[in-house]
Amino acid sequence: MDELSGALVERVGIEAWVDLRDEAGASAGYWAARGEVYAAVSPAGGPGSGGGSSAVGSILGEARRAQRRWQVVLRAPVAVDLTSRLRWQGATLAVLSVANDPRTPDRVTLACETRTW
Repeated sequence: MDELSGALVERVGIEAWVDLRDEAGASAGYWAARGEVYAAVSPAGGPGSGGGSSAVGSILGEARRAQRRWQVVLRAPVAVDLTSRLRWQGATLAVLSVANDPRTPDRVTLACETRTW
């Protein structure tokens, strides 16, 4: 993905977890909207992703995942971390990793997984 501006065609909402406690000390946190950005969303390869096939999970004896995995590319800088989640086309995507490659300082690549909260 060399041309970034033409690839960012999907509208993605960013939400962050706000951790609060009630009077009893129980978690009363909530997801707060942090804004919407344009992104490039594509299926990530590997088992359970729906974006290709790979036998690595079977060979290494790892558990297969039922949720789809996605690669999401955003224009940098953007405030996304492992406590964030994305809303895209009615789906909720949990952020599994955030990669800032020094060779491409204009973008942030996320590995995400579809979740049901």
